[in-house]
Amino acid sequence: MFSAKPIAVFPLILLIAAMAACGGGTSTTTNPQSPTNPQPPGGAVWQKVNTPSAVTQLNYVAFNSSNHWFIADRNNGFYRSTDQGATWTQINSGLTTTLGWTINVNPANGDLIASTYSGTVINANPVNFYRSTDEGNSWNVIPSGQLSAATAQTGCVFAANSDFVCGGYWAPFPSSGAWVSTNGGQTTISASTASTIGGSVYGLGLNPVTQDLWLGTEQNGILRSANNGLNWTVESPPATSFDPVHGIRDGNIYGMTFDNNGNVLFGSQGGIWKSSKTGTGYTWTNVLQNQNTAAGKGLGRDAHGNLYYGHNHDANDPTVVYRSIDNGSTWSAYDSGIPPSLEGHEFIVNPADRKLYAVIEDGVTNNGWLYGTVNPVQ
Repeated sequence: MFSAKPIAVFPLILLIAAMAACGGGTSTTTNPQSPTNPQPPGGAVWQKVNTPSAVTQLNYVAFNSSNHWFIADRNNGFYRSTDQGATWTQINSGLTTTLGWTINVNPANGDLIASTYSGTVINANPVNFYRSTDEGNSWNVIPSGQLSAATAQTGCVFAANSDFVCGGYWAPFPSSGAWVSTNGGQTTISASTASTIGGSVYGLGLNPVTQDLWLGTEQNGILRSANNGLNWTVESPPATSFDPVHGIRDGNIYGMTFDNNGNVLFGSQGGIWKSSKTGTGYTWTNVLQNQNTAAGKGLGRDAHGNLYYGHNHDANDPTVVYRSIDNGSTWSAYDSGIPPSLEGHEFIVNPADRKLYAVIEDGVTNNGWLYGTVNPVQ
């Protein structure tokens, strides 16, 4: 089902794509795209940000506490800017491949955690995690199990106790696709689960309200960890492609975010699903439906709790970025300044300038660009 990048077709993916359909079960379904959240009048909301000319397939952006910027490009690796995007320096020293996928800043110590990409042919290049303690001047490999295509679209996630969890697509049996480090990336161990991850980790997130970790999979729904990534339990039905009777349309959980009350929202083949706590479990409501090919990709939030969403290319849904100002109940277009029918893959606020930044991609060519809001969002 991993189809966001030009990777050789995987047999399971074809099967899943063919079987994908709208979910059943007891979850309710709504499609509230009401115009209660209009775009600000008078000019663009977004503007393109300068990146190196060699960067054509930008895939990820991160910021550290010094307002230094970092990007990952699928062709040319990783870059750093110390002047807010005016100039860039390539930072690939020590990497075994220059196919960049994600880059995160560890909030506990400022280390960079980067991941690479296998490329257009599965297993043609190493898929590794790397750690840098000097802003990318040098890198060390973080040990993990083997991956077949790429790491999680969100990169790694950092727990409240400073553990961090990384993972990715199609980890060979019997290892799962998730690994947790309790010592800053020097070593990792396989994350254990009460139910199989299914060999894939597509998205990861920390709930800022409840402080638990969440993990999105390819077919087995979303999982939660209450002990900083060491153990995981399944908290949603699987995808309909995996269980047509009891499943919901939640295959390919690439992105997730959390509302002001700690409810979980994740993007999937069916659009956006939102949780509500029911005793010891969760029920899930489809708050923004995918009616065609607009499967969910990126989700994020700002300090006010406004939520942002991007989806796969869809000629019937040219809106690139949706925003919700009511905890995900309703969504409306928030993409002025971005060409239509592109894809929003990542949303992150830079704490220095308080603007929202997004990785925007062409779902046909996989070219990617960096956009930022004209004005601060918080």
